[in-house]
Amino acid sequence: MPSKKEKGRVSRIIKQRTKNQKRIESEAPLLAEGFGNMMKAYYTESALPVKHKELIAVALSISRCCVPCLAVHTKNAIEAGATRDEVIDAAKIGVEFGGGPSFAMVRNNLLEFLDELEKK
Repeated sequence: MPSKKEKGRVSRIIKQRTKNQKRIESEAPLLAEGFGNMMKAYYTESALPVKHKELIAVALSISRCCVPCLAVHTKNAIEAGATRDEVIDAAKIGVEFGGGPSFAMVRNNLLEFLDELEKK
């Protein structure tokens, strides 16, 4: 069992993502800027609330078997007001599209991520 000082997996993934983002901004600024602008444009309130967009991203993260994506979008969904049950419902759709590997993503990651995020 991890010590109290040790951060959870979501926190570690986010920290590494931030470090990697700074590096890509330095070494490939056009790539970072273009992708960043796209993300800002797509994840703003519009016809769909941000919460719904993040729940869609949870489902897609699972269907694509992307653990870092799942950590980030689960965190973002919770911060946008999604409940544990809503995140799990979105995960069901991801599993439906991704099959067995996507089920393994949920089994091995999602509930632990939700537990960590709900403690904050």
